[in-house]
Amino acid sequence: MYHDPEKELARTNWRTGFYLRKLADIALKLLVLSIIVFILWRQFAGVKIETVLGLLDRVGFAVMLVLIPPIFQLFAETLGLALCIPGIHPLMRISKVLPVRIGCDTLINSLPAGVVAAETLRPVWLRRACRIPIEESIAACLMGKINMAGAEGLFLAVIMILVALGRPGHAPAATFTGQTIISMVFILALVFAVVGYVYSGARLTHIMSLLKRIAWNRWKLFLSGLESSVIKIDSTILHFARQNRRAVFSSFASFVAGWIFLGFESYVILRILGQGVSVGQGLLMEGTASLLRIAFFFIPSAFGAAEAAYASLIASFGAADPASVALAFITIKRSQEIIWIALGYIAIMVQGKRKNADDDSLPGAS
Repeated sequence: MYHDPEKELARTNWRTGFYLRKLADIALKLLVLSIIVFILWRQFAGVKIETVLGLLDRVGFAVMLVLIPPIFQLFAETLGLALCIPGIHPLMRISKVLPVRIGCDTLINSLPAGVVAAETLRPVWLRRACRIPIEESIAACLMGKINMAGAEGLFLAVIMILVALGRPGHAPAATFTGQTIISMVFILALVFAVVGYVYSGARLTHIMSLLKRIAWNRWKLFLSGLESSVIKIDSTILHFARQNRRAVFSSFASFVAGWIFLGFESYVILRILGQGVSVGQGLLMEGTASLLRIAFFFIPSAFGAAEAAYASLIASFGAADPASVALAFITIKRSQEIIWIALGYIAIMVQGKRKNADDDSLPGAS
């Protein structure tokens, strides 16, 4: 039997490259894991487990209060997405959007680089749950992400203002100047300008026209196949934004409320642990955690980096035994996250059952 030497060499090179990439991926993960273990060891090596268990024991049934802020946050952000679905009253859609929201958050918080899987599946799940065309589902998800990003920017700007004023809940710092005020106003104006710009034109179509300038025939052919869908998505977003300005503003406000509720979660945990913290300090902790989730998106829930940040912030708040308080705080926070992740995988199973439904009956399925 004749063997083509060039094809055999190509196969050998492909296999070699594949195994090298696998080894590099494993090595990178081991390196990241080693760094995380080292950081946690440095932070908590001297902690007495008895002290931490004593703190947790004193909490008792008050630990149930920790679930309240995430529940409000969940419903606020679910409403924010539901408000972006065209033609349907959002209150009628919350029950169907809720499993999508929980399932996507579960992928983000439990898988390495889970944000990629979550953002890919979100419009597909939303389409099945709400029985709308895929273009409308993608448009709703994009509007939700725009509003959420704008709300996060506003939330972080407020955190920066609190930091500039001094430690949250304390007297303003003497270094608070007019330059700081101008900087904060600029950040707030930038947030609203960016959100307004996105809604003011066919931005996806414009991006596609720029991508078409790449001189590669297969690439241009691929983009041409997407062009009609992109135009329809842009049209849906523009029409919705112009005809439903109140819904767009309400969606943005819902996501802002979601971030505030998220800040209350840290505040509640620290209060039940007996720490005299302010709401501003709780917001500061979640603002820091949100930045770390962005920076360490490839690590589920920024595990390790977030723990180090929590320990440092709790120490700056003046806790008597900051390392023990931080470890108790992290234990409660991560435990409730595990509960939500478990619920999320149940929601994912629900989405899997919906996959077996007759998709041909969906609008735009053909």
